[in-house]
Amino acid sequence: MKQKRKKVLCIDSAPNFLNHQQKTLSTKNLEHCFFGFNDFWGANHFIERQIVTQKDKLHYILLDEKILGRELLSSIEKLSSLRSFMKKPEVIICSTKNKDELRNQVMQFPVVSAFLVKPLPHNYIEFLITGHSA
Repeated sequence: MKQKRKKVLCIDSAPNFLNHQQKTLSTKNLEHCFFGFNDFWGANHFIERQIVTQKDKLHYILLDEKILGRELLSSIEKLSSLRSFMKKPEVIICSTKNKDELRNQVMQFPVVSAFLVKPLPHNYIEFLITGHSA
C-alpha cells in the first residue's frame, strides 16, 4: 500500500535552501508536494489562491522567523486563521536563534507544533513529505 504524500509549504529566507530542496525533491518525484517561498506575502497569496480556492489542504508550513522579524507573532496569528485548510495544525517555526523567549512566544499558538533551530537536517522536508528518511 502506497503511503499518501504530505504537502509542505516552506517560507525561508535562504534561496539556496529552497532551490536545493526543489532539486532534491524533483529527483525523487516529490516536487509536487513542496511549495517554497522566500517571502511571507507570496506564500500567503499562494495559500489563498491555490489552497483556499481549490479547497485543498496543507500538512505542514515551515516558517523561518528571520523572514518576518517583528511581524512573526502577527503572521502566526494570520496562519492560525487558515488552520481549517490544514490537515492538522502543523506550523513549524525555524530559527537560527536558540532563545527560550522566542520559543516560548511562538509555542503559545496552538497552530505551532515545533520550534527548530537551524540548520535543519538536509532531508527534513523529504521526511515530512514521505514520513521516512532516505
